[in-house]
Order: sequence, then C-alpha cells, then structure tokens
Amino acid sequence: MKFDNPQPIVIQPNAGRVLKFLGVTHKLTPQQTSSGYYLFEFEFDPKSGNRLHVHSYEDEVVYVLEGAIEIRLDNQKLQAVTDGVAHLPKHIPHALYNPLKTPSRYLGMAVPGGIENFFDELAIAQEAGTLDDVTHKKISQKYGIEWLE
Repeated sequence: MKFDNPQPIVIQPNAGRVLKFLGVTHKLTPQQTSSGYYLFEFEFDPKSGNRLHVHSYEDEVVYVLEGAIEIRLDNQKLQAVTDGVAHLPKHIPHALYNPLKTPSRYLGMAVPGGIENFFDELAIAQEAGTLDDVTHKKISQKYGIEWLE
C-alpha cells in the first residue's frame, strides 16, 4: 500500500472511532499515517482477554497504558505491566489476557495496517445482529487471522 503526500496529524485524548463491543478505539489508520501502520487503543475487563490466535499479515506491538497484560505463547507465558511493551511477530500463535482484578488499557500497533478493517467488519456484523461463529470465522479468514481455540 503506497500513500502519497503524507501530512502531520494529531489525535486528541478521547478521540478516535470507538468500537464499544470490542473495546477498541481507532487512533491512527494507514490512510492517516501514510505509512501502512495502524495504531489503536484497546482495553480488557478484569480477568478477560482473547483466545489463542495467529496473524498471517501483521506484526503487533502492545504497550501497556494501565494495568498489565499476560501473553500466552503455546505453553509459555510472558507478562508486561504499565509502561511495558511486547512485540508479537506474525505467524506466532498468541493469546492476550488481563490477569488483574481491575480493567487494563493498552496501545496497540499493527504493521502493516489492515486489521482495522477486521475490527470494523466485526462491529458492522454485531450492529446488524449477524455476528455468529460462522461470520466471525469468515471475517477472520479474510484478514489472515486463525483462531486456534
């Protein structure tokens, strides 16, 4: 993806497109950055997270804004706390989890961008009442995400 005429941009606090049911807020999309990365804020409620999955297209970076994150890699667990950062290369199965009894907030970056469209399609299906396991799997496959459990 090539972008011409890159321009500076500032996203103010509490700004960005919010996808409430996913706990995701778009901060910078590839169209805004002119460089093909996607920056997003996300949060997990206490003792919650996502299932083991693998990305085919993008590396992820997770910066812990508040709280902690536990990263499960097969049978190994890594943990980062506030101001800690984790790099999750594509093709490596992982699950993200908030191990605390309080909510945690994170800043995520996907390189290259594109996964923002995955989040958008899930949100559209949820709002339309059509998000079921089959639809979730179809959207995931479209964006190179395989859920392993």
